[in-house]
Amino acid sequence: MTPLDAAGVLRANWREGVRRDGTRFAFTCPAPRRYKHQWYWDSCFHAVAWSRVDPARAREELRTLVRAGRSDGFVPHTAFWQASPRWRRAPLYATARVLGDAATSSIQTPLLAVAWERAAAEDRTFIAEGLAPLAAHARWLARERDPDGDGLITIMLPDESGLDDSPKYDAVYGRLAHWRPGHARLVQRCRRARWSARTYVAGCDEHVEDVLVNVAHALSLRALFRMSGDVEWAERASRVETALLERCWDPRRGLFFDLAGRHERRVEVSTWSSLAPLALGDALPRDVRERLAEEHLLNPRRYGARFGVPSVSMEEPSFRPGFDAFRTWRGAAWTCTAWLLAGGLRALGAADEADRLAHNALDAIARSGLREYYHPRTGAGHGEHRFGMSALALDLPRGFDPAGPGV
Repeated sequence: MTPLDAAGVLRANWREGVRRDGTRFAFTCPAPRRYKHQWYWDSCFHAVAWSRVDPARAREELRTLVRAGRSDGFVPHTAFWQASPRWRRAPLYATARVLGDAATSSIQTPLLAVAWERAAAEDRTFIAEGLAPLAAHARWLARERDPDGDGLITIMLPDESGLDDSPKYDAVYGRLAHWRPGHARLVQRCRRARWSARTYVAGCDEHVEDVLVNVAHALSLRALFRMSGDVEWAERASRVETALLERCWDPRRGLFFDLAGRHERRVEVSTWSSLAPLALGDALPRDVRERLAEEHLLNPRRYGARFGVPSVSMEEPSFRPGFDAFRTWRGAAWTCTAWLLAGGLRALGAADEADRLAHNALDAIARSGLREYYHPRTGAGHGEHRFGMSALALDLPRGFDPAGPGV
């Protein structure tokens, strides 16, 4: 795989036009055969990759994502720009109605401000353009998705984290899990609650204060602070980071765990989400980050695989890294995980280890092309071909920086 290959995939997956209501769109579909719509965190990663080859497209991608949302700050998990899902798939999408919606009513891992800051580079005009919608989005998440006011936002569906079928959700959702037939019932339950997290969480235990989602939220708040200079966002970020440390950190195991249900029980399954706070950099105590890195991420028995970062610890019984038509986050390695966690290692001063992790992920891409995900032990590619998110390979040598790109 060369930079030219990755740029070619981004260009081949680019879609632009005008929706029936006159709204213009321009975005990168994740994979032309299967994933034809615009997905929130995919677009954030696409924008980071585009920033390396065509910053103008990076900015258009993010503008389109904001246009898919509402003036109150809600930004959807999935936007259907060209056509709504057909009747076979429509009941499974997290929409307000079964048919006819232009976007889902669900959220996804909120990395928008992180991507906006990277896409902006030195363009102060683009930064200024984003301040109002980014602030509205951050406030919407805190207002609508933190019903207990503890600083941690809640997801209602497993796929709101992007980790749809991770084994960490099995015990929480049971027969309603993303990969099981009962998932349609879960979506319908959310519709009956009118997608209000406050209404939904009051009556059931199938919801999660998700570590990865809250890490992304804190990272975006930090990015918003750097772009705006408004101390409000630094204070909000600090509150999220403190809540993660005080409520999700398990000093016995040296991992962060999600909190599930009304009683907020810890979901003690070791997935890469448990390591995601490493990406917060200096916002966390150094000894906590060192434990995440040394005891887990770099440990060859747990996450130190030859080809990227497994999405589940290799010691977990649920570690299943090969291809499965319905389950993809049960051990396979994804390019975005290497991108985030290598950045966390560099912030810790472990530059050689970060470079090695990035190199291992690039090795898998060189062997198998831009695939959806990879076997962490063999480098074999699985899932979709020409997968846009894997174009993050363009940015792996530079990588994510918790301190920001220095706008």
